[in-house]
Amino acid sequence: MRSTIPSIVAALALVIGVPNAAAAAQAPLNATTASDTPALFADDMSRDVAAGLGTTTSGGSYNLSDPSAFSVAAGEARATVRTPGTSVSARAANVSLADVSGGVEFTLDQLPQVGGGIYLSFQSRRTQAGFYQVQARVDPLGRVLLEALRVNGREQQSLGRLFVPDFQVEAGVPFRLEMQIAGDTVAIDARVTAADAPSTAWQLSVKDADSRRIVAAGAVGVRAYLSSSSPAQAVRFDDLTVSDLGGTPDPTPEPTPTPEPTPTPDPTPSPEPTPTPEPTPTPTPEPTPPPTTTPEPPSPSDPTWSEQWARTDTGAAAVGTTQYPVPAGAVYVDADAGAGSGTLAAPYNSVQTAVDRSPNGTVIVLRGGEYHQSVTVPNGKRVTIQPYPNESVWLDGSEKISAWSPSGNAWYSGSWTHDFDSTPSFTKGEADGTAAGWRWLDPAYPMAAHPEQVWIDGIAQREVGSLAALTPGTFFTDTANDRLYLGSSPQGHDVRASTLTKALSLRGEGTAIRGIGVRNYATSVWMMGTVTVEAPKISIENVQIQDSASTGLFVGAADAVVRDVTLARNGLMGLGANLADRLAVDGLLAVENNSEHFNHAPVSGGLKIAKTRGLTVTGSAFLRNNGPGLWTDQSVYDIDISGSDFVENAGAGVFLELSQKIDFVNNLVLRNAGNAMKINNTGGVNIWNNTIVGGNRVLNIVQDERSASDPSVPGHDPRQPFPDPTMPWVIRDISIGNNVIASSSGNCTVCVEDYSHQYAASDLNIRSNGNVIQRNAANAPTWFVVWSRGAANVNPYVFSTFGAYQSTTGQDARSLALEGRAVTDQSGRVLGDLAPQAATVALAPPASVVGFLGTGTASMGALFR
Repeated sequence: MRSTIPSIVAALALVIGVPNAAAAAQAPLNATTASDTPALFADDMSRDVAAGLGTTTSGGSYNLSDPSAFSVAAGEARATVRTPGTSVSARAANVSLADVSGGVEFTLDQLPQVGGGIYLSFQSRRTQAGFYQVQARVDPLGRVLLEALRVNGREQQSLGRLFVPDFQVEAGVPFRLEMQIAGDTVAIDARVTAADAPSTAWQLSVKDADSRRIVAAGAVGVRAYLSSSSPAQAVRFDDLTVSDLGGTPDPTPEPTPTPEPTPTPDPTPSPEPTPTPEPTPTPTPEPTPPPTTTPEPPSPSDPTWSEQWARTDTGAAAVGTTQYPVPAGAVYVDADAGAGSGTLAAPYNSVQTAVDRSPNGTVIVLRGGEYHQSVTVPNGKRVTIQPYPNESVWLDGSEKISAWSPSGNAWYSGSWTHDFDSTPSFTKGEADGTAAGWRWLDPAYPMAAHPEQVWIDGIAQREVGSLAALTPGTFFTDTANDRLYLGSSPQGHDVRASTLTKALSLRGEGTAIRGIGVRNYATSVWMMGTVTVEAPKISIENVQIQDSASTGLFVGAADAVVRDVTLARNGLMGLGANLADRLAVDGLLAVENNSEHFNHAPVSGGLKIAKTRGLTVTGSAFLRNNGPGLWTDQSVYDIDISGSDFVENAGAGVFLELSQKIDFVNNLVLRNAGNAMKINNTGGVNIWNNTIVGGNRVLNIVQDERSASDPSVPGHDPRQPFPDPTMPWVIRDISIGNNVIASSSGNCTVCVEDYSHQYAASDLNIRSNGNVIQRNAANAPTWFVVWSRGAANVNPYVFSTFGAYQSTTGQDARSLALEGRAVTDQSGRVLGDLAPQAATVALAPPASVVGFLGTGTASMGALFR
């Protein structure tokens, strides 16, 4: 049964266990399921229960970790988790099964807005040794990633995954997740279909042969997890059924549940202060509920965002886990202390005071806690700022807001005196642009440039532009009357709002910032960043910058080092840079930035850099940013990008524009919504040993009419002679080798076009060989390759077959063309049956590339270690 549930469920993590079941099966079952096995558990939610789930249709009952989190009404169930990163559960006591099939119907009132999306899953064979989980992740585009996993303690192993073909979830439209698990070989099958669609073949089938596989009978359940990087999300569930595929064994007691890992097992940073140095404490489980309930302790591995699909660990160490040495002569700060003298026994309580009173070379050590402060390291001052070993330090731009008064259906605080600048531009006071590509604001998100931010119990509220527009989950700032309005009740909740604009302004050459967290600052766009590097030779290491209203980190000076930094959920962009010569970026995690939904151009996403000579990006990950993953623009020269991952960004995975002299080697570019890799008026590019899969045009090389000799065109580096002989803005001298290029959703896979109608690809010295190039079907995309053919021809060559392309152009003589089959798994690894063909397809990499690969052996695609 179905109905609409009006309220939004924030940060949902739900586990529903059912008597004698691991996951639910729906009749009618197709030939691949046990169609003659009756459902021993069924629940169509045909009852009304104000708190809890009541008795099921088939007479079963639930043990609930928190009855107040559940309700049933109008033929559907609802579950609410009040705090992000926690979970609630509903399981049958004394039930254990090994072989089961099952299904459940889910409905999302709205798709996730940004972030990792929502994870819906079945769990089975849940014992002290671990459990199996089949999960369907629905992303903001409605795509469904179906995955089977084994979880042993804190470790999870993906057994197989795929995007469900020809299917997208729509808001308000129910869909069904079904699975079965059987045998000591642990054969798992799963599928996702529309709720009213007939049964289909299994979409995902895997087996687990690992020595850690789980063969014993165990508890069963259904789970949904909403990443706290996604806005609040409504979840409804219905028609839960379960069948026993192996006969019903004697019931055994369900083991005490252990904390579950979420889609990625990374620790959640903890902002709590630690007064004395000690190891990171073991999280304390929730208090034991009454005897009729089963506790579901919070999992310390629940992430605030997912790093799924990155090949290696990137980003900052969890805040509170670093152990930088504390030298003699260090100066100490404790936000909770009195006005001391900077010693360990009598620390300062202001970081700015410590900076101002410390000589050059001082190490300033911050004791654990939250610092609601803004800090400037002035010109001529060189210091290192770091936390005390194993203590959690956060610079926090928000503060608690209390003393609320009701006003109709709203609540207000009468002491709001903050009026932040909402200029949608890098120039204060400038109106939004009007030309295509220069409009910052999307009309659907008119408040994007307003820096105000409010959280209720850690859940971000959405800003609206008038009191009349206020609804639950939103807020409005009435600056004329000094009032902050909420659409949701603050009573009994923790309400925080951003009241500071900047965290760190670094103007002292050689300064180092390491091991701390920065969050919740109301940074205006024109301020460039919550943390700004404004002097040479500054290093940022193991720093986590999140939930800034605009850009997290900006580098505007030479010889900066950004190492092992996390930039997450910032309103406009993770990292911006300009005039940042010889910038070194290593181990960066830029994830889910542009959370305020600015237009993708003129700037947005993970990283954008302009007017810079020398950029190195290594071992970094750019994941699910709302915009490009990485974007170079306006005369960036001498770029090395290697060993990095660009995954599921809403714009281009990689956009190289108006740049020159680039080595792009051993990178994974996977399932980006825009062009996977776009090269625009950029030359001298070596594209070797990359896996570039998915996207609207996978490899798109284009020349437009912008000319480096035209001073009216934006993008010239004012420090260079004009015209700059090193920056021709032409797609010339591009080498493409040993790549895997596949799964285009556009009209071509490899696309070389000159919209200025000046050049043929042969004139431009564009060379391609030793690649695997794939399309999904004979007409998908329409053209295998588009190839520019010069001034005499308005239109380029379009090749519907790879053979015609080879014979006409002489390119890709050794390359392998594939059609109608996959070439990689969902992680981007080349499938095993193709790997042996490397000897006949791949080329020995040129000497300039070997250093990035660490080997001269011919191989196909990006390296997985």
